[in-house]
Amino acid sequence: MNVKEMRGQRIAIVGGGLAGIAAAEALSRFPFEIHLFEAKRSLGGRAGAFREPDRPSLIDRCQHVAMGCCTNFLGLCRRLDLKACFRRDTKLYFIDRDGKQHPFSSSTWLPAPLHLAGAFLRQKYLSKEEQQQIRSALWEMAPPQAAVTYAGYKMRDWLLEKHQSEATIAHFWEIVLVSALGAPLSEVSFTAARKVFVDGFLRNRQAYQVYVPTIPLQDIFDVQAAQRLGEKGVHFHRQSPVRQVAYFNSRFNVRYGHGDEAVFENFIAAVPWHQSPKIFSPILKNLMPKLDNVHEIESSPISSVHLWLDRPLTKLPHAVLLDRTSQWVFNHGSRQLRDSTCYYYQVVISASQALTGIKHEDLARQVLGELVSAFRATPAPYLLDQQVVTEKQAVFAATPELEGLRPNQGTILPGLALAGDWTKTGWPSTMEGAVRSGYLAAEAILRKYGHHEPVGDPDLPVALISKWLWGLGKED
Repeated sequence: MNVKEMRGQRIAIVGGGLAGIAAAEALSRFPFEIHLFEAKRSLGGRAGAFREPDRPSLIDRCQHVAMGCCTNFLGLCRRLDLKACFRRDTKLYFIDRDGKQHPFSSSTWLPAPLHLAGAFLRQKYLSKEEQQQIRSALWEMAPPQAAVTYAGYKMRDWLLEKHQSEATIAHFWEIVLVSALGAPLSEVSFTAARKVFVDGFLRNRQAYQVYVPTIPLQDIFDVQAAQRLGEKGVHFHRQSPVRQVAYFNSRFNVRYGHGDEAVFENFIAAVPWHQSPKIFSPILKNLMPKLDNVHEIESSPISSVHLWLDRPLTKLPHAVLLDRTSQWVFNHGSRQLRDSTCYYYQVVISASQALTGIKHEDLARQVLGELVSAFRATPAPYLLDQQVVTEKQAVFAATPELEGLRPNQGTILPGLALAGDWTKTGWPSTMEGAVRSGYLAAEAILRKYGHHEPVGDPDLPVALISKWLWGLGKED
């Protein structure tokens, strides 16, 4: 590694989402001059928030959570001193159609993958036959060879082939996978679904744990993360959309804002897949032929229903709801709404295509009715205010065709890299996938200067029993 060659070399990172933030964090460990361009006023990308005039607090567009298996995201938070912004929940709550709560938590002493055996047995809405179906399918999907054998399968087809009943699919597989992968099981790939269960449940005791933001996402990424990166020397250009980047004399000429231009030795495009091809000159785009096909990546919407009520519904921090349109509900506690105290809940509905055309007021009241039923709230709370936010391109759908469309972060041109959860990370559309892509893009830049060490974090270690039973870890 030649540190002298790095010193003073300029890097442009376009896109202030988690991919761009991660790339900037990794490269700030070296003596580069780093400039991060963001078209919007705030950083964070899809992990952002908005503010309504009559509500003093920020509102997250959609609830984002991480899991214990998200080692690179958690590593980024550690390096930027953001860990205090998240709470770690070791117990989840599933609520059945009758309003009965079923806690889901790990054994205090059993190793993975046995640590969650009791948690599954406590899900009494699953019959003994359904639980046996699940155990049988998990056993068959766990070995690394299964990812090869069933590579072209859609998950629902695979489940039916493995004799999973419709009730089992609805009450277990859909509950976990639709939220994780953002698409119906009839569309998502077996490979992506397998990764969710192997990495999240079978690999390590801590993998299933959930990390929930305790403050608005904008405060985390636009304020605190930006402050830490600024202290590390990163220069920010907010409200500065990049119009085009071209390549002349071994440098990247970047046109941004309202006619401004700057020259950089290195360039990272960390923007969504549907925007990435638009910023490159024809010559640069010809060097990245995979960008010609990224328009084929299918997107999936996520709807977030925000409710402000006159009284609390539950003391639970969050819950997973069965047999309802609502999927996850998050309890944000008491808030100030105009001149009174209210109680704020956010309900997340992934793969929400079916909600198109429903009026926001009607959807909010439907969701409130589901919450009242789930938590057996009497008397029912009064709806003081509501807000429905649908991100139409919230995530990409993890279809079997997806992997062939995802480009690598490094390109044929030294000093040019791509980032974004849609690039080839091996992960679905998550905060972890975005951070991994940023770190991989940073590594692509660093290779130009002879640095070949990883900048991210290793996966959680595989438990010995999981290695012995299925050979997990061999594919790493």
